[in-house]
Amino acid sequence: MTKTLRSLSNSLLLLAASAVLAGPAIADAEPGSNTTRGEIWLALPTWPALGDLQPVVGGSFKSVGYGLGGAVHWPWKAVRGGDLMFGFEGAIMATDSDIPVILDELLARDLYIAASLKWRLGKPGKVSLDAGLAYHLLDIAQLETDYNSAGAFESWEEDSLGPFIGMTLDFGAGENADSGGATLGLRAHFLDFGTVRDEDVLASVVLGRDAGNLDGPLLMLHIGYRW
Repeated sequence: MTKTLRSLSNSLLLLAASAVLAGPAIADAEPGSNTTRGEIWLALPTWPALGDLQPVVGGSFKSVGYGLGGAVHWPWKAVRGGDLMFGFEGAIMATDSDIPVILDELLARDLYIAASLKWRLGKPGKVSLDAGLAYHLLDIAQLETDYNSAGAFESWEEDSLGPFIGMTLDFGAGENADSGGATLGLRAHFLDFGTVRDEDVLASVVLGRDAGNLDGPLLMLHIGYRW
């Protein structure tokens, strides 16, 4: 599973690099679209390095997480064969685990915001190549989900800045690239949070002094709506 995911991220990187090297230079003409593009999506992250962590108490994180994200992009430059857009995107995501803790559950929570470029290829621009730079703030925290005593205890927190690449497919665009409809996207974020360990202990050690290194590609599938 880990080798497959890493191969997929490498393929995405190769695809984006090939498209940029083979594509024409940016023209000075106005972009074909003059409409701001908004998106909202359900995020499904998967991170091999997170699943490979080895807390001292045993257990592991699940292979797929969940979250909610969105993006907004504005027309910037025309490119022969497509339009280049500039904007921002971000998401809040979490991954469950079966790691035994004092409170109800242990989650890995990730918040990211990014500046991004979207290159819509051809007409009507149903396929886009995406790239950008993202800031991630991640923590591993114990949550108490009891109705009468909801709360959280943070065991570890770190941030990381890294690039991402991806691709987005629009559905229902018809002849008009600016029409609303469904989107399906894939992102590969390249990150390095360093060593995961207990920074604070609630009642007993959970992660230990070195549960492993949290790095490599974070892959994210997103399904959403654009307007």
